[in-house]
Amino acid sequence: MRTPLVIPTCCLILLLLAASPTPLSAAADKPNRPNVVIILADDMGYGDVTALNKGSRIPTPNLDQFARQSLVFTDAHAAGSYCVPSRYGLLTGRYMWRTRLGSGGNLANFAGTLIEPGRRTIANLMQDAGYQTGLVGKWHQGIDWKLRDESARVQIRVDPNYQNFKNIDFAAPALKGPKDYGFAYSFGTAGSAEMNPSTFIVNNRAAVIPTLTTAEAKEKFGEWYGRDDNIIAEGYTMDRLVPTLSNKACEFVETAVRSKPDQPFFLYYAMTTPHNPIVPNQEFVGKSQAGTYGDFVVELDFHVGRLLQKLKDLGIADNTLIFFTSDNGPVDRTRGYPQRWVRGDTQIYGHDSTGPCSGWKGGLEEGGHRVPFIVRWAAKIKPGEECATTIVFNDVLPTLAEMLNVKLDSNTAEDGVSFYPALTGASRPVSFHKAIIHNHHNGHFAVRQGAFKLIIKGPKTVEEVLDARVPVKYQLYDLDKDIAESTDVSAKHPEKVKQMHALLKQYVKAGRSTD
Repeated sequence: MRTPLVIPTCCLILLLLAASPTPLSAAADKPNRPNVVIILADDMGYGDVTALNKGSRIPTPNLDQFARQSLVFTDAHAAGSYCVPSRYGLLTGRYMWRTRLGSGGNLANFAGTLIEPGRRTIANLMQDAGYQTGLVGKWHQGIDWKLRDESARVQIRVDPNYQNFKNIDFAAPALKGPKDYGFAYSFGTAGSAEMNPSTFIVNNRAAVIPTLTTAEAKEKFGEWYGRDDNIIAEGYTMDRLVPTLSNKACEFVETAVRSKPDQPFFLYYAMTTPHNPIVPNQEFVGKSQAGTYGDFVVELDFHVGRLLQKLKDLGIADNTLIFFTSDNGPVDRTRGYPQRWVRGDTQIYGHDSTGPCSGWKGGLEEGGHRVPFIVRWAAKIKPGEECATTIVFNDVLPTLAEMLNVKLDSNTAEDGVSFYPALTGASRPVSFHKAIIHNHHNGHFAVRQGAFKLIIKGPKTVEEVLDARVPVKYQLYDLDKDIAESTDVSAKHPEKVKQMHALLKQYVKAGRSTD
């Protein structure tokens, strides 16, 4: 028997384009059409939440209360161990290593949209089911900006250091962005807080055209904690970023409820905290016992609480399905962390962001992709319980589809399986998957099946996975007995190693990991 892991600006909003109900909405069971909110933290470990880790040195009262009112998944995993694959999996139900970026790939600042034309996203699903759809926060799935010289389009998609800002027409609407993937309203950033362009993007266009260099921003604002090669909009400061996004999330919810009270809404609130730059606002400085990073998590907790309170004030909290999770594990700030990205002390004072797990963001160890995953829906989910079923971000889209009684076609969510029965308590198996796949930022793969995790070192591309000539080394861990992944048991289970490696090859070759 598995032992559960006990870690536990209003005018813009008025431009909201609410989707009309489609035939799919008629297929939905009306009692099962709650409002849906997904809150996604950025680079936060599940050990950062006190309710999931009694040893946490960061006070998180809002998340703690939320956890007590919710179902806590103790074996939940991001679809990748860093930002882009994690978000791609959440939005599409598919592993990012199947895309043009390949295994270990990442999006450059101006590399263009990643989600393939015609691929349905979680926002498309909700919009077709009659929901008002909104994105607030970090997109990081690429934007196709209008270019003055279109011949640079190919270069811009592959050059991670493309800096010809004069060729990008920031005054024009983007050719493709969140609006093209089901989000009728969007307000946020193209990528992480320090990435280009440093400006808010509203409904596929820059709110303010970025013109300032990093040096000019430092002189004008007194500080700049982004990159040395940023292009920055007037008024776009790190102090303003987090509260602005918080305001917009609350405004979206209120506008949706008051303007169309009979039409549910879907909000994807992709927070930029506690990803670098680690710059907590002054009122949160010193509020934790885990340095500046801990203070930034305290700020995150405050803004989660603001949104939860807004739902309560509007009288819709009980019929709103709320997910809280993080896009991946935390960054290793114990060594070599860039000082230009932090205002204050980088030390974490004995605080363990990953709890008993080893590894960090980007890696295959549990600390890189095992994330806090807390779900509340007072009308349906029994509060105060834990669930040890293994789930992955790819499963959220199919879960919402099952809730809405919407049948997905075979080209949607190829790597996702609904865990709706686990939410309602109808069924909580070890996993709804035969296996799930993890991917390192360097390209290596791992396979998780039941209690076992097989790390496969050697192949770094999907082509190499299928090439028997590529040398392979294995590490096998029994996570039920060894969550810290300290003892390799591959020599004791050669047949298990062979079977799990064959499963990876099968999933790569088939183009999907579900039936």
